[in-house]
Amino acid sequence: MTVVLAVMMAGCAASYIDSSQGRDGSSFEKAVIVGSVRAEYLYIDRKYPDAQILSQMIVDNNGNPYDVVTIVPKGETKKDVYFDVSRFYRKKTYADDLQ
Repeated sequence: MTVVLAVMMAGCAASYIDSSQGRDGSSFEKAVIVGSVRAEYLYIDRKYPDAQILSQMIVDNNGNPYDVVTIVPKGETKKDVYFDVSRFYRKKTYADDLQ
């Protein structure tokens, strides 16, 4: 039972998406808060069906990590979608390689 509950909770965290309070992904200030990269793709798929993903890059803004995904929505021009990934992202360091 404990294992099932842990797996269910991990699945919920992986698909966590917070686009409330005007968070539409249009800027760092309006970044969508996500719990995983999978959640980013779910958000893009729901908001921009059939969009083409051109690139994805981690960017530091005022000490916080953001994933900036450049897409071309169907029938539109290229745009960046900003995601706050601080819930799960941890920058790899040199010390990680020593373990």
